[in-house]
Amino acid sequence: MILIIQFLFLTIMKIATLNIDWARKMNSLKIEEFIIQFDFDFLILTEAVNLNLKNFKYKYFCGQIPENVIYENLNYTEYLKGEKAFRTILYSKFPCTKKHPVTDDKTNLALEFETELGNFVIYSTIIGTWFNRKPFVEKELQNTIQDCKKIYSVNKNIIIVGDLNTSFKKGEEEFSINIKTTENLVNLFHDLELMNATKEIEENIDHIIIPKSFAENIIEAKTFVDKDLVSDHKGIYITLKS
Repeated sequence: MILIIQFLFLTIMKIATLNIDWARKMNSLKIEEFIIQFDFDFLILTEAVNLNLKNFKYKYFCGQIPENVIYENLNYTEYLKGEKAFRTILYSKFPCTKKHPVTDDKTNLALEFETELGNFVIYSTIIGTWFNRKPFVEKELQNTIQDCKKIYSVNKNIIIVGDLNTSFKKGEEEFSINIKTTENLVNLFHDLELMNATKEIEENIDHIIIPKSFAENIIEAKTFVDKDLVSDHKGIYITLKS
């Protein structure tokens, strides 16, 4: 009887991420219809446009990319035919309790949440907005390292989520920006006592990095949409238990 009661009160949480490739491969309505069939607690979209995902109560944006100007090599307004561009958007069933400053607010977003799994910060990011083109990839890598170390100094429960353009699985070096970026990220995870919960997903470059203290809470780490069905990225998620 005690075991049954404990099972009934078990809390699970799902965190997911997907690069939607600016929603160009499917129209926004179809992507919305696709995503809302999944019961995620947190969903981080990268290379995103504003989707109306009704199963999330809260929605948080990084800074909007400026309209009608060339911004880092591209006029996004023309490219997206008038759609507003956001490199990261975080959808949540939980309210944000604190917003942490970041170096580049048009690429990164750092929000703190209080949940039954504890008080943690989700750092949403893209490293390689132009893949391996310099100076962008180097700046984005260093921004992430700098931001995460600063956040870690005030809250060690940091979860890094987003498009890292890097596979950490052995034998998949061709799915990574370059060896230097991979090594720097691995060192960052080590220094901040983090583990890559999605490391073993094959041919995957988007990741969810969690504190090592959450290791025993992992139930699964899987793909929820394959590459080239919605965008040119896989959509991945993890499930954690309390």
